[in-house]
Amino acid sequence: MGSWGPPLRIARRTTRKHLGRTFLVAALIGLPVFAATWAGVTGRTGSPTGELLARTTIGQADAQLTVTPYDKLDLSYGEPRADVMPAQASDSRQVRTPATFDPKPLLPAGTVLARPFSSAGSAEVKGPSTVNSVDVVVGDGQSPLLGETVRLDQGRFATAPDEVAISPDLADHLGIAAPGATLNTANGKAYKVVGIARQNQQLSHWLIFATPASTLVGTPPLEARYLLDLPDRIDPRSLTGALGEQGLFLLPRANIIDPPPGPYNYPQNSAGPYAVMALAIGFGVLEIVLLAGTAFAVGARRQTRELGLILAAGGTARDVRRIVLLQGVFAGVVGVGGGLLLAAVALTVSRYGWWEHASTSFFVEWQIPWTAIVTISLIGLLSGLAAAVVPAISAGRQTPLAALSGRFAATATRSPIRKPALLLVIAGVVLVVTGSGMIAAALAQAKRQIVESSGEHATVTPEGPIALVLLGITLAIAGLIWMLPSLVSTVSGLAGRLPLSGRLAMRDAARHRHRTAPAAAAIMMSVAATAAAAFAGANSVAANAAGYVPEARMGNATLRFDSGPSSVPFSPELEQRVAEQLPTEQTYRFGMLYSPRPNRDPAYVGIEPPAVDAGKSPETFAGLVVVDPSYIEQFDGNGRELAARLRAGDIVVPRKDFTSTGTVGLGGLDPDQPAKPVQHKASYGGELPLIQGLRGQGLIGLEAAAKLGQVSTFMVEYRLQREPTDDELAAVDRVLGHDGLLKVERGYQNPSGTILLWILIAAAVVTLLGVAISVSLSAAEGRADLATLAAVGASPRRRRNLAAAQAWFLGQLGCVLGVGVGALYGYTAHAAFGSPHFTVPWAEIGGTLIVVPAFAAALAWLLTRSRLPMVARID
Repeated sequence: MGSWGPPLRIARRTTRKHLGRTFLVAALIGLPVFAATWAGVTGRTGSPTGELLARTTIGQADAQLTVTPYDKLDLSYGEPRADVMPAQASDSRQVRTPATFDPKPLLPAGTVLARPFSSAGSAEVKGPSTVNSVDVVVGDGQSPLLGETVRLDQGRFATAPDEVAISPDLADHLGIAAPGATLNTANGKAYKVVGIARQNQQLSHWLIFATPASTLVGTPPLEARYLLDLPDRIDPRSLTGALGEQGLFLLPRANIIDPPPGPYNYPQNSAGPYAVMALAIGFGVLEIVLLAGTAFAVGARRQTRELGLILAAGGTARDVRRIVLLQGVFAGVVGVGGGLLLAAVALTVSRYGWWEHASTSFFVEWQIPWTAIVTISLIGLLSGLAAAVVPAISAGRQTPLAALSGRFAATATRSPIRKPALLLVIAGVVLVVTGSGMIAAALAQAKRQIVESSGEHATVTPEGPIALVLLGITLAIAGLIWMLPSLVSTVSGLAGRLPLSGRLAMRDAARHRHRTAPAAAAIMMSVAATAAAAFAGANSVAANAAGYVPEARMGNATLRFDSGPSSVPFSPELEQRVAEQLPTEQTYRFGMLYSPRPNRDPAYVGIEPPAVDAGKSPETFAGLVVVDPSYIEQFDGNGRELAARLRAGDIVVPRKDFTSTGTVGLGGLDPDQPAKPVQHKASYGGELPLIQGLRGQGLIGLEAAAKLGQVSTFMVEYRLQREPTDDELAAVDRVLGHDGLLKVERGYQNPSGTILLWILIAAAVVTLLGVAISVSLSAAEGRADLATLAAVGASPRRRRNLAAAQAWFLGQLGCVLGVGVGALYGYTAHAAFGSPHFTVPWAEIGGTLIVVPAFAAALAWLLTRSRLPMVARID
């Protein structure tokens, strides 16, 4: 042939003739292209930049003005940025109330102002059964300057103080389908709902849109924002300095479109995320090449006779290689084009649908990262070409006689495991263990720097050890892929005691390890990803469980007072009414100690920090919690000793170093002499009960606290006889007038209830894909052997049993290796998350190792035909 023309025509005809095979390979390439394109476009659109960011931030305005209470701002950080709010100047003072201040006299003549919707607090709204706390935003909804910062779905925005618009989620909760309904608040006021609207970045929130003059929120906000439409001759950047001297912060539109450099010298570009991204892309491309390469091998083997005719007609091995390579190019073009088309359709359909709601921001227009999409497309095309390289070389090595006879090359001899590959695996494991140890050491140091009583666990991400771990995992995977053909050969030696189908399957896998190894490698890498997610999730849950601090004793219920806008004030009557709705055995109050002051609010009483040596930082100031000794007495260990100390009038301090003389200083008891704290009898009785609000605090009994000052109850704990029913909890909600204020302590709740199902589904899908490709290739190569078996008396079901055995062996090998690689990720996750021990997700791993290969075998058995037409054997 001597040129690319005939191979191009033959490859094009072959691609069109075998559409199923072409679409399979194209799907292997196109699905990652679709996923990457979707993620790139939605990610860029959900985090807009440039002009689109300005449109969704300040609408059609030339600048945004923020009025502060101060007469001067510190503008030394440089040019205004949207993510940096300047602090007050060192010599400034509060001179105004921002909500009532009119900035127009300080602006150029002809400036048009509008209030964008910004937070103004919350309001208590009557719902179908209880009262709910809802965020309120106030602004000039009728102004065109707001542009695309808000979206009006129905009706209009409020223009009067007694009118409101509400968000769709709040409308659904209140049962309001269209404007015209009435919104009732807990204080008896009624507001007319005139519209249903959404604010960008808060699509799923309950929101009330009101005018700045609305009485929904009593306390004016600390800041007031305005959108400015300046005269054409005015450059907004020329006003920033003068307005800053007046305590007003001006953010020009140009500074949103093209942000100036940040004020801090933090490293802006870290190599760590890019290294992780490059590693993920590299593994993804390798997986595509392995799966698609095996699929191409199926096609090349099935068209062996056609390629033999080309060789017999005078074609060369180079022509055969070109034909197979061009088929890879065509499949890559179809896959990339199909992936891009599918992404475009999906993005168009979801633009105003569920994806907007899931991303919590509405899409004004798509922002397309063209560079990333071109790069993704090129990677897809190169993946198709790379997948065809090995099958092309293999096809080019066939002799005309072997190709015309339909015989396939096989490796009958066993191959020992290559020592360099084994060394790569060992080196990778060593690097992973070393890097994980360094991460664990960094975590231990971080834990020493956090407060022990916070109930949180530290996490660390040092780039050096992480790079070491990634390098180790890369070496381990490279070594496993390198040794897989030899490993298949070695494992097949264990087939002697298996049934006939198992022996045939494992020996066939060893003889044709050129196709078995890539398919097993692709399954290994996919299962490694799902196993890594399982290990990471299990160790994260273990770390969270180890650091979990309960709010009450197990099975008890707690009710907090005055801890937020939806809370209720404490009263003995309310405490009793709630107790009557529950299977209550006993109630316990927790309070804070206050000291009365004439004509002023009471002063909070706490433990003064102990004296320290020169040059050392003072210890953390500890609070003082008033608690019933009988509650502390219930805890195992030193509970009775602590209760006895509290009944004796002692203050129980959280650490031994808080008292060395048998007394402790109480700040706040004598506000007029803060330098001389009042001394009170104190002692250390060991570790305090692991309950939120008690760890890290001092404890004082009810009787001792009553002698020192006033006790303000902030929480009541109800000791319950049993788990309360839904009806009882609903009755408590009705008594309190709010949903969910009563908390029942059930211990740490594992949030990963559905993770197992998704992990098994992901592992099963990829395993079945690799198994299907390899079993199909085995069926193509072994058709003559199966026909011979049938001729000598093998039952018709032998082919089904053989396909099932092949599927099981391939799936089992890939899953075992994948779980091993995933365990390397998991070991690092255990160190990074601070899990108390290396947690193995036995259910997920067991399902992957047992259920997934068995399912692949069963599916192969069901989908394989029992009977096969006799074929001629040419020698």
